[in-house]
This record gives sequence, structure tokens and C-alpha cells, in this order.
Amino acid sequence: MAGSIRVLLADDHPLVLEGLRYRLEAQPGIELVGEASSGEELLSLAQALSPDVVVTDITMPGLSGLEACKVLHDTCPEIRVLVLTMHDNEEYIRRAVACGAAGYVLKDASAEQMVFALREVAGGRSHFGSGVSRVLLEEKQERLTPRETAILKLMFEGMSSRDIGEALSISTRTVESHRSNIYRKLNTNSLAGLFRYAMRHGLVELE
Repeated sequence: MAGSIRVLLADDHPLVLEGLRYRLEAQPGIELVGEASSGEELLSLAQALSPDVVVTDITMPGLSGLEACKVLHDTCPEIRVLVLTMHDNEEYIRRAVACGAAGYVLKDASAEQMVFALREVAGGRSHFGSGVSRVLLEEKQERLTPRETAILKLMFEGMSSRDIGEALSISTRTVESHRSNIYRKLNTNSLAGLFRYAMRHGLVELE
């Protein structure tokens, strides 16, 4: 982008706003044009100031940061939104993407990571922190069917395809077909990759 990146900050905690201001004011090519402490104030200032990027928290009084993001996405799509939050769970990440956020960064990110994310979003690209990217990747993966989940559990019990077939009253060939689908859906070609998925989703437990 030519010229400075015009940024509007939104957070209902004064200390957070002060910290963000301190981080960004020293950065070349970044101009802070305003600060909001609620979703309603965010929208009012965004319409009045036309920033390039809005950096917003999620939880704020009244209209939330995500609700404000959705309004901006629908009415002022040229304004990019970078969500800066402490929430790292899948539901918030999915909602942010659905509301049109161009980026999602956790508040424990370093100043360098924060500035990089801001410049990426301002440049028309998307930016999601590493932990957030993992969640988004998993969201893109196909879900296992109940039958595939059952087979995966039996695989981790050390059962062969033949044993699994006998346990589930299906043919060995059908088990092999399900196993191939499991590897394809989880985008891995190793048992270790399957194990990591199973651990994350509570399908197996370490004794």
C-alpha cells in the first residue's frame, strides 16, 4: 500500500489500548486515527474516519467486535478487520472468519508478529497466527463418519483389518476401504499422524 496504514483500535480495556498505542505509534508507515471502547463506537468512528484497518477485540460492551466486523464487512468491505483477542477456541475463530475478518491474532503475540499481521491485512492479504491456522486447517478437513471413527479406535487397539472386520461384522475389504478414506480425510500417510488426530479429539487416551 502507498502511504501510511490508517488504523482504528477497538478494545474496552484502557490498558490494552494504551499498550497497542505504544506498540504501533513507533512503527513507520502506521497512523493511528482513533480508539473505540465498544462495538457501537467502533462503527461510528469507522464510518467517520474511514481507516484502512480496524484492530478489534471480540468481547466489548453492547455490540461485540465480531458483530461490528460483520456490519463493516457488509457495508464497508474496503475496511479490513484484524481481530486481536485472548480467545483461541475454535468457535470464536470460525465466527470471526464467517463475519469477514481478514486476520486473527492472539494477544500474547509479540510486537513483531502484531505489526506483521497488520501489514499483511492492510496489503489485502489474510493473516492468522500459527495456532489459529491449525484450527482452520482442521476445519477444512473432511469429518470422519461414525464407522470410520470406530475403525480408527480399533486400529489404536492394535487390531488388524481382519480382526476389525470380524468385530464390526464387515468384510476385510470394506475395512481396508475405510482405512484408506481415514488417511485421505486426515491428510496423513502415517499412523503417527492418525494418532495425533485421535489424541486431539479424545478418541484415544494414554495409560
